[in-house]
Amino acid sequence: MQRKDEIDFLELLKNPVRLFGLSYFYFLTVAGFIGAYYIWNMNDVSRNGIAPVLLRDSTQFVQDIPMQRGAMIAPVNVTEVGRSSKALIDKGANLFKANCVSCHGDNGMGDGLSAASMTVKPRNFHSAQGWKNGRKVANMYKTLQEGIVQNGMQSFNYLPAEDRFALIHFVRTFSNDFPVDSLSDLQDLERVYSLSKGSQLPPQIPVKLAMAKLQKESAGDSIYVGKLAVSIASKKQDEQGAALVQQLMNNSTKLFTAALSTKEKNLDEFISAVSIDPVSVGFKPAVVRLSREEWSALYLYLSKVSKEKNS
Repeated sequence: MQRKDEIDFLELLKNPVRLFGLSYFYFLTVAGFIGAYYIWNMNDVSRNGIAPVLLRDSTQFVQDIPMQRGAMIAPVNVTEVGRSSKALIDKGANLFKANCVSCHGDNGMGDGLSAASMTVKPRNFHSAQGWKNGRKVANMYKTLQEGIVQNGMQSFNYLPAEDRFALIHFVRTFSNDFPVDSLSDLQDLERVYSLSKGSQLPPQIPVKLAMAKLQKESAGDSIYVGKLAVSIASKKQDEQGAALVQQLMNNSTKLFTAALSTKEKNLDEFISAVSIDPVSVGFKPAVVRLSREEWSALYLYLSKVSKEKNS
């Protein structure tokens, strides 16, 4: 018996349709090469090669007030500085770079570096829409004087009045459709802010710095309160007021901290303040059942404690 080859090539040549099944592997190979070529040549955007920018919620920003020395704001003639001049515009350009570019951008488009992180976007000075106080010089001065806190616009009342007018005149160069102030508009501005008389700018310090100073100043009180609490709790007290403190004390830190303000109250005010909420000032609720004589002894002792601390 004659054996045949597993693949009869002569038969395949006579009937090539039988080769159609092998075309599957051919197309699969071609598709694989095309896919690999496409993936290899994908651009950076498609590959997500650019790191995403994560923007912080601007409602979480805490902006402290700036350090500010007390100063006299020089008087100005509103009818003069209320009108534009080259000198004021040139001065305003430098002030704009120093104070406004970070939010409003170099060209006043509201596209400064800080704008992306702000919930309410900075003013685009080229647009006439949405000005809260208006677009006249007098209106813009009001904005610089008082700020628009809800929109993140701080007050620039620390700048001399003439500098604020210079800043306004420069900003108004970004568009040619700003309305012109009448003489009465400028006179009204003078009546509101008395710019011809000048003003006294009070000093201020950042809140964080003020809190740090208060903590430093109260550090001595904390040490005194701690020592006094230990002294009261560690030994028997013969003085009636001290014995009452030892008996009725619920929180020594609260009680002796409150005691330092006793000098500001008379006996009746002290009784009223403690009775309203004794626990909040470090006493047990039973303190409200004291007789007036006992209240007096307690008050006199805590007054003495307060005087010893401040002497």
